[in-house]
Amino acid sequence: METMSNVAIITGAGSGFGLGLAKELTDRGWVVYATDRDSVALEKTREFGAIARRMDVTNRSDVDAVVKEAIADHGRIDLMVANAGYGNFSSVEETTPEEVRRIFEVNVFGVENSIRAVLPQMRKQKSGRIIMTTSVVGHVSLVGLGWYAATKHAVKAIANALRQETRWLGIRVSTVEPGTSKTGFGAVAFGLLESGRAVGDYDRVMAGLNKWLGGLYRISPGPQKTIKKMVKAATARRPRAHYPVSWDVRALKLVFYVMPRSWLDGFVLWLAKH
Repeated sequence: METMSNVAIITGAGSGFGLGLAKELTDRGWVVYATDRDSVALEKTREFGAIARRMDVTNRSDVDAVVKEAIADHGRIDLMVANAGYGNFSSVEETTPEEVRRIFEVNVFGVENSIRAVLPQMRKQKSGRIIMTTSVVGHVSLVGLGWYAATKHAVKAIANALRQETRWLGIRVSTVEPGTSKTGFGAVAFGLLESGRAVGDYDRVMAGLNKWLGGLYRISPGPQKTIKKMVKAATARRPRAHYPVSWDVRALKLVFYVMPRSWLDGFVLWLAKH
């Protein structure tokens, strides 16, 4: 049965950006499948009328089941928001192989599962939008953020290629690039930076970075600015390729692309000494 309402699937909708976007779109009359691996967290989405479904983005069968349900019940999928993410913040060496695999499973292969599941239907209907949540560290990598930044660089590259491949098919692809933001994800991330180190040699440089990033986090906005950008990406007549959210995203992008790498490295060393 085909519905007249727009139909969206949002991953990582149990909290933060995904939860806020699910509410905004539901309030605008969209049919929203709010998905998360935490079924308890999804209870909040039922309160405002979203269709809550437990879904682990690393499990392709989970993703396919939700997509098939949406198509069977509504005949179309207008939007996929690949928002589910996992942060692990420590030095490159201290991150265990298991943690590296986990962060790539969620942040990269979870995105892959999400877009592969919806593309056949979007190609068939010759329309649709895909939004991927990246990050300022999709442009710049810093101490303690190496593996996380690697996943966000990968997602940015996937989005750029997919946008070029599918635009002529009527499919629009955008990224939303949050900076530091007061969400549960951010609180966990900076808590991990403050946790004990396995290799003491990194204590000094990690402490300096944590002090600087922690300061940014304390003055950072809540999730609303990012949610507003996501709504724009979902509803704009001509969506942009990239939606940087806040001043720190623009500033760090400028620094990374303009400043010599030796200056950036020197800044990190300065942080370690202060």
